[in-house]
Amino acid sequence: MCGALVLGSLLCGSVRAATAPASPEGNWLTQDRTGVISIAKCGAAFCGDIIGVTDFGPDGSPPRDTKGVSDCHLRIVRDMVPAEDGRFQGTITNPRNGNVYHANMWVADDGSLRLRGYVLLPMFGETQTWTRFAGKPTPDCHFSLK
Repeated sequence: MCGALVLGSLLCGSVRAATAPASPEGNWLTQDRTGVISIAKCGAAFCGDIIGVTDFGPDGSPPRDTKGVSDCHLRIVRDMVPAEDGRFQGTITNPRNGNVYHANMWVADDGSLRLRGYVLLPMFGETQTWTRFAGKPTPDCHFSLK
């Protein structure tokens, strides 16, 4: 029988702490500060919708995706479920071109949200850092950083 906890975990097999990843739920300001994404529970997973944008057209309307649908309330983060490494795995859609990428997201120690979109393997991707957004976007997706 294994004795001490540390020695026991080394000799008897690794013991993994069953800690749940920090919840990404909430409103997040994108890295380029031009959008606010609301991350919320969608069944057993998390999803994310655009709830604020800064790049409105000359007519005052929000930008549109490749299908002509308004970016306002467009779901871009889908099916984020917990992974073994303490992160969440799912997909993210680029509303500018409609491309869908695999994605990992996690709440970093500093409280920011890290989201890594990639093709095939995470090493073929890019990580963005999103920060908590405390403001209130309007129903038509306007928001202010002031």
